[in-house]
Amino acid sequence: MAEEKKKKDSIVKVAPNSKESEMMVLGCMLTSVNALNAGADSLQEKDFYYTEHQHVFQALSQAYHNDKPADVHLIAEMMRQSGKLESAGGVSYLTTLAQYAGTSAYIEEYALLVKNKSILRQMISAAQTVERNALGENEDVQSILDDAQSLFFKISQAANTQQGIQMRDILSGERSESGISYLKELQERQEEFHNRDPNAPPITGLATHFSDLDKMTNGLNPANLVIVAGRPSMGKTAFALNIAENVAFKSNGAVGIFSLEMTAQELLHRFICSQSEVESDKIRTGSLDGIEYQRIVSAVNEMQNKKIIIDDQPGLKITDLRARARRLKEVFDIKVLIVDYLQLLSGSKSNYNSDNRQNEIAEISRMLKNTARELNIPIICPSQLSRKVEERAGHRPMLSDLRESGSIEQDADIVMFLFRPEYYNPQHKPGMAELIIAKNRQGKVGSVNLTFRKTFAQFCDYTPADGEGEEAPNEAFAAFSPEE
Repeated sequence: MAEEKKKKDSIVKVAPNSKESEMMVLGCMLTSVNALNAGADSLQEKDFYYTEHQHVFQALSQAYHNDKPADVHLIAEMMRQSGKLESAGGVSYLTTLAQYAGTSAYIEEYALLVKNKSILRQMISAAQTVERNALGENEDVQSILDDAQSLFFKISQAANTQQGIQMRDILSGERSESGISYLKELQERQEEFHNRDPNAPPITGLATHFSDLDKMTNGLNPANLVIVAGRPSMGKTAFALNIAENVAFKSNGAVGIFSLEMTAQELLHRFICSQSEVESDKIRTGSLDGIEYQRIVSAVNEMQNKKIIIDDQPGLKITDLRARARRLKEVFDIKVLIVDYLQLLSGSKSNYNSDNRQNEIAEISRMLKNTARELNIPIICPSQLSRKVEERAGHRPMLSDLRESGSIEQDADIVMFLFRPEYYNPQHKPGMAELIIAKNRQGKVGSVNLTFRKTFAQFCDYTPADGEGEEAPNEAFAAFSPEE
């Protein structure tokens, strides 16, 4: 037994590879134009384990990208000029590869085997990196954990991606997301436009179901960081939760919510108030009539079929949030993420203090944007405004009012301010709210009027009363300019 164990311990572990599959792929590429195209499209040089195979593939890939023919003699000449022919085994090895391939028509299957072995090697390399970091003396465990998850997530995301896509392949539909040609897709889009509800906004992003807002922003686009800013009690959280409700209930999409201020129970209470349109106090005290109770029952039954995932862990670091957000994306395929709110997040380092809070907020906003890009979903993050708003005549917010860091306005794709005049004067436009879009990287800026139903913590589309002229959306915005 001891001798057998000694033999097992003496076995040298070899990184995952399949020499036969690599030889078959290269041989097919040397003897078939279609195989050359398929192999160069689906594989990279680093996917090959053996150095001689990397050299051969490099020459084949160069011929492919230069639209040149490739056979044993042409590739041998290219490798001779680059000084890599002898290190790859010479012309005799290239001939062996071509003979090894024969007439195989299974290039895709062999390429997949090579790719899978490459992914396994990348995982081992990532694990070794994680091990080195974990064995180091760095005490920032959360940062190490975030780096580890990021390494593996990148491997997962890159597993099926390609080096590049030619425009003609997208136009023809061969490599397009829809699988049909561009012109065919355009015809279908045109037909859909003519058959759609004339009252529905023609948007391409994720609908918020606030009509005027969707028209101005074209919906929430993937990879966008959306900041909803305002003074305390303006309704930032309510507005963000209303968007979450609309995505979950009207678009039937999964929504992730990180609530650093309110508990999951409190958020549930808000959702029930909004969906049932029953006053909060009545639900808390139980002073309900029969109709109100039935409305709550109906709302609860519908909510049980929706995917709204709430994480109410307080005091999260941005690295914790990113790790949990990746999990939400992988498990529930969330379509939008709400983070309530930015200033309650902590940076990745434990030694931040009040003196470098701006650097901490800059790191948080940058990593939120990176997370939106990494997960390819919009992230909506309420944010506080500084007290300068209170000192200004009219109290209208500006981009420079974003609290603690100018980097927020740089990292955000959309910055919106909530402004309710009745907050400062209860007699001035009660129930009215203005959503000021001060920055929109992909569209127009301006303002949108909303109605705020305070008893239900609910924003909805504004409808002017009969005979009331609706204000031009950009006139109020003219009071300041985000360009200044």
